[in-house]
Amino acid sequence: MVAIAMAIDFFAVGFAFQSYPVIQLKLEQELELTRVMTTLTLPIFMVCSSLLYPIVGKLLDTFSIRNVLCVGGLVYGLSLISLYFTNTYLGFILIFAIPLALGASLFGNLSTSKLVSQWFNKHTGRALGISAVGVSFAGFIVPLLTQYVLMDIFSLSWREVYFTFGIFFIFFITPLTWLNVIDHPKNVGQIPDGELHDPKDPKQEEGKDWTIPLLLRNRNFWVLAGVFALQFSAMMAVLSHITLFASEKGWASQAALIFSMYAIPAMLSKIIFGRLVENKLDARLAVSISLLLQGLGIMLIMSANSPYQLAAIIALFGFGGGAALPLSNILFARVFTPRSFGRARGLAQPFIALFQAGGTPLAALLYQSYGNYQMAFWVLASLLVVAILLIWFLRLSEPEFKEI
Repeated sequence: MVAIAMAIDFFAVGFAFQSYPVIQLKLEQELELTRVMTTLTLPIFMVCSSLLYPIVGKLLDTFSIRNVLCVGGLVYGLSLISLYFTNTYLGFILIFAIPLALGASLFGNLSTSKLVSQWFNKHTGRALGISAVGVSFAGFIVPLLTQYVLMDIFSLSWREVYFTFGIFFIFFITPLTWLNVIDHPKNVGQIPDGELHDPKDPKQEEGKDWTIPLLLRNRNFWVLAGVFALQFSAMMAVLSHITLFASEKGWASQAALIFSMYAIPAMLSKIIFGRLVENKLDARLAVSISLLLQGLGIMLIMSANSPYQLAAIIALFGFGGGAALPLSNILFARVFTPRSFGRARGLAQPFIALFQAGGTPLAALLYQSYGNYQMAFWVLASLLVVAILLIWFLRLSEPEFKEI
């Protein structure tokens, strides 16, 4: 199940999100877009998909995870194919905002994290960390595949790239998902961590059932939503602008490579931080370290004097930011129990996404105002300082379950 979750995250994030920083270089020229318009696609996509997360979270806590994933896979694939037929910026944005956002919310990390949290208890941190590697691995493979293989070697246009991805999704990824996903270990006579199922063992319960009103009145819910909103906002803004920044420095031919260099350190950090938290490292300290490394990477970007220096800085940035996804999932599962993970994480996502989406256009507006990215990167780094302070308001002991 961990391997399947890793693969699903790879394709779900890779084909829509990780390919776009390469495609936007072509899109900006072909459609004659401003910098704000060019970088607005992913924020709109993220906000629209996140608005569906509370509904998806409820579906995951109620219905078959496999069914949710497969419906999402079909919608996702058809949406990618439909991009082939768009000739206007408005049409492009609408596809990203509606059908593609719907497919990504169903066939995405919320579903895979729910799946993994069903299968593990003692090893949740390690399992979620490993499964989230698919997101970062996509960040390494998909940009390089898009630019150097599909566009350069096969001479595909950006429309043909999306069409290829969509066909692959419908006829390969979705059927394999249907054949291989098992919703819960009890379906094969087991319990989390692979032990034999004993229905009389009270320790095998999945924890408290958190209702939406309880979640909204809980301080930890808002602390986690705030911290990861700021962290994901800085992450998305930098990744959305880094190929444009590299292009302006005269490094356009290395832009895809620079972008992808965040991915391998991000893969390692997911495993390392997941294992550290599982081994009783204070989760607040783990989050603070990841935020500090991510912020340091942002502050060093403007000092890069070569594409290789910039690639090394993005690697540091990726090591810090890469831990955000597993840490957020681990903390939501730990604080709000596996039983309510889908509901809690899904309810938090719209709040997270509003900040996450805002970072990218904010950086674009600051770029247009100052004529460079220096102020934008300093503002993004300052968001992470706020997040470091905020995470220490999280309660990890028994009183964390009290309402506010």
